[in-house]
Amino acid sequence: MRMLLFTLPLMAVITLGACDDAGPLDPLEHAGTIDEVQLEAVRAGSPALNVMTWNIYVGADLNQLLAGDPARIGCGVADIYGDVLATDFESRAVAIADQIEAHRPHVVGLNEVSTFQFQYGFFHEDLVFLDILMDELGDRGLDYLAPVGARSTNFQITLPISYDAVECSPQDGLSYTEYDVLLVQGDVQVDAATHGNFAVPLPLPYGLPPKYSGWASVDIHHKDLPYRVFSTHLEPADDGPCSVDSQLIQVHGAQAFELMSLVSDASWEHPVILTGDLNSDASGCTTSTYPDLIDAGFVDAWDIGRPRGNGFTSNQAADLLNVTSQLWHRIDFVLYRDEFTTRTGEFRGSSYAELVGEEQADRTASGLWPSDHAGVVAELSVAPGLGF
Repeated sequence: MRMLLFTLPLMAVITLGACDDAGPLDPLEHAGTIDEVQLEAVRAGSPALNVMTWNIYVGADLNQLLAGDPARIGCGVADIYGDVLATDFESRAVAIADQIEAHRPHVVGLNEVSTFQFQYGFFHEDLVFLDILMDELGDRGLDYLAPVGARSTNFQITLPISYDAVECSPQDGLSYTEYDVLLVQGDVQVDAATHGNFAVPLPLPYGLPPKYSGWASVDIHHKDLPYRVFSTHLEPADDGPCSVDSQLIQVHGAQAFELMSLVSDASWEHPVILTGDLNSDASGCTTSTYPDLIDAGFVDAWDIGRPRGNGFTSNQAADLLNVTSQLWHRIDFVLYRDEFTTRTGEFRGSSYAELVGEEQADRTASGLWPSDHAGVVAELSVAPGLGF
């Protein structure tokens, strides 16, 4: 989901990378001094942490509203809410829960977790994505918690809504809130949970409040080993394949700079895992955020342990009904560092990664893709004697 920029002062600069059409690297090329036999031994002998990231999609293209006639915003809001209902999160939550059940991640980072509160006359309706998904997981006997502290509120607004197609006069309202959320398996010890918003927001037109993207994190212990896991969703900077908007990139760059500081906290001496929709193409052809993180010592779970494939995670059609997949770039990641790698960035553990929600069999009975993004799930293991 993208939001259009209205006006923006110069806040930050981030470099652009050149498009790189080279194919994916062989996982063992990143393995440092650990050969294939050693990797198999690591995978067999080390406790693994399973992590999933998924942008679960608000359910509509909000650009339609921001690009429309401000005098008819009430009708635009009605159209957007109609799209949200048509993309049917209740059925999509079943498909998302199918993947969580299949992979049993210890931690799940979710983006675009949305809440809608619709008021029209005496009729009131709440559509709470997190509650729907948690109920679906609970019905399957899956024990997941959503720590209160591990939830960032990125945007909150109440807009007029109108079903008067002629005048579009406001009749009642629609409230919308968007979150980043971390879910944690019930048997994983949570030591701390926190969240925050980036200092530089995305300005919006028509006098609307700015959108403050954010992040959530948990400090956990799994099998007596400590980890810090982040989930975030940076604002997009692109305006097409391998191209960027000169204003949007300033917001993205400022947020990426702040994120780099957060995930590089020197006081935390244990593994750090960064998940989320970074809106930075892995090829480096949009912004430098992804290559900058790799240069800072983070390892991409997909590059190390992926199956065959390009790993594309974005984007399906806005109505989620496209017959063939339209995923064309890789912007959703599970990245990790510190005890998983040497100080020079050489890999010294093992990982396995795959996409979720990208296959035809993953669609709902009505033909909806689970989201406009595919998710990524990774199994991370620390090399015995090398990690902790």
